Amino acid sequence: MYHNKLLKEAVKQLRMDHPQVKFVYADWYDSSIRLYNSPRSFGFIDSLRACCGGGGPYNFNPSILCADPGFNLCNNPSEFIDWDGIHLTEAAYHQIANGVIYGPYSMPSIFSLIEV
Repeated sequence: MYHNKLLKEAVKQLRMDHPQVKFVYADWYDSSIRLYNSPRSFGFIDSLRACCGGGGPYNFNPSILCADPGFNLCNNPSEFIDWDGIHLTEAAYHQIANGVIYGPYSMPSIFSLIEV
């Protein structure tokens, strides 16, 4: 959050220094954290459990990674935010990208810059 605060300030300064250039701040953090705060509203069943992993309460064990002998795989990856305890699922990336592309997690809106 601190990084994003400083980044917003830097983008604001860049806009002042280079008014002929269109800078877009895309807030990946806020677009992704909303999934963890309300997983069910985005079609996810759990915000902390990995789809593919080595067991335990979060299906993550750094000694047993996805595709290692003994790994566990969920039936429907699109119901999970987390793929393997390190990476997100395609469904999660899709939701995050929608938040950035369609709003409200880009400033200015990416679509406001499109000239028709």
